[in-house]
Amino acid sequence: MRVFQRLFAAMLVSGCCLLRVQAAPSKPPEKLPGGWVLDWYDEFNGTKLDKKKWAYELGVIRNHGASQSYTESCVKIKNGKLHLISRAQKTPNPNYNPDSQQWTARIKEQPYASGSVTTRGIKEFSAPGRLEFRAKIPRAKGVWPAIWTMHVNDYQWPANGEIDILEHISQEPNRVYSIFRWAKPDMKHEQKVVRITTIPNYSKNFHTYVLEWDDEDMRIFIDDKEVGTVKIEEATYANGDNPLRTPCFIIMNTAIGGPGTWPEKPDDSDYPVSFVIDYVRYYTRKGVKEKRK
Repeated sequence: MRVFQRLFAAMLVSGCCLLRVQAAPSKPPEKLPGGWVLDWYDEFNGTKLDKKKWAYELGVIRNHGASQSYTESCVKIKNGKLHLISRAQKTPNPNYNPDSQQWTARIKEQPYASGSVTTRGIKEFSAPGRLEFRAKIPRAKGVWPAIWTMHVNDYQWPANGEIDILEHISQEPNRVYSIFRWAKPDMKHEQKVVRITTIPNYSKNFHTYVLEWDDEDMRIFIDDKEVGTVKIEEATYANGDNPLRTPCFIIMNTAIGGPGTWPEKPDDSDYPVSFVIDYVRYYTRKGVKEKRK
């Protein structure tokens, strides 16, 4: 055995090899059909999160009734992929303040730890744009993985605009939700267009998700099939503002449990699990650029 090991090492040093190993590509395609040109990407080929591209979300952030506190320790880069890990463990909320008027700060700890990353404050994406993701959802009771965008403007949610490219709840194991969101005329309640795609054995494999948008339409594709579209003009408010014409940032996270039965109550025995993202890519092309409102 030792003789073979020495022989194998010598062959490597001499430039000979027993097996041809294909190195993982360091960069995605520069151009795609339709005039799309690569502008920004992360293939997650390093050993830790690139803080020039992403920020950690920490603590209790949103999703009233959910059971997770986001932690840096639940965000890992392994084998060229981003892992957002969810664990059944009591986790403090670093934003805890019992006197706060914000409900997120009044929660001292949560029964689950999970991972969330965002480009907020680092990178915004404008029209015309094409965001592409390749990801594999976790399978466990109570998991609520999502890849989504929030628009950057002077409005508060829901009037600021939100696009859920991938949203999944565990009690519907073979379904993915794609949701376009903005505000109703009262500017307080959300107007949403929901599209549901059925994928057999959904959690077994990686799938690709694409959001494309220009000055007229927004389209979502799953595995190269268009699953939802909206006319951007539908989101125009009475004052002429349109949140979907403003830049957006990315959030990728796994919430655990949630309000009411969306999603179902988690089962500790199902954890830990990982929401795995292979890559994120942003393409753009010449066209009308968005304006902040």
